[in-house]
Amino acid sequence: MASINRGGKRLSITLASSLLLLSSGFTNNAFAADNTTPAPAPSQSPSPSASQSYQQQLDAYKVKLDEYKVALEKWNAARKAADDAFKVEMDKFQLARDAWDQQNGDLIAEINDQFKKDINKARTDFRSAFLSAKTTEAKAAARNALNAATLAATTARQVAIEALGEPPTPPTRPVLAPRPIEPLKPLDPAAQKSNKRIMPNQPDPRSINPPRDDSRGKSNPKDRQQPPPPGSNGNSNPSA
Repeated sequence: MASINRGGKRLSITLASSLLLLSSGFTNNAFAADNTTPAPAPSQSPSPSASQSYQQQLDAYKVKLDEYKVALEKWNAARKAADDAFKVEMDKFQLARDAWDQQNGDLIAEINDQFKKDINKARTDFRSAFLSAKTTEAKAAARNALNAATLAATTARQVAIEALGEPPTPPTRPVLAPRPIEPLKPLDPAAQKSNKRIMPNQPDPRSINPPRDDSRGKSNPKDRQQPPPPGSNGNSNPSA
């Protein structure tokens, strides 16, 4: 009997020790879980905002604008120099042309007079030959003679003028490079969010189409004269 009691005590002691160990392990695990610090989430690099992108575009625009102003200034200077040089050459041409015309004007007038005389003689000979012609062959011969005389007079005039020498030729207008193109200013994203666009020098629509006054040409019902009651004959005095 004593051995049974001893065995029961040992079993109860063993069970109590096991429960104690299990409870202490669970407590330590729970305490470790509570004290565990969560790992920090990886930080994401901030993406460039719209304002930063617009600022970069604006800075690039300012650089291009400065380059455009310098190029435009050079282009204007080159155009002015080319125009001045062309005016000088044109003045020289006018002087040379006037001198050539003055030197050869009388000779050209004589050449033109001789040409007119040759043409008039060819026409006169043609009329005489055509009127006196009796056959078709004779009339055709008269026409051929007129054409030949006209060609001979024209050739003689051209040879005489070429013998005077070439007249001065006008200078060629200079060809300039294309004008520099002004860069476009980038649009502000803050201004694009607004649906309203303010146009410069835009008149007020109310000033163009003023509101119409509907009361014009209409009488007030209260101003209309009410008809007299029956039997009153238009007299409002009851004693009448």
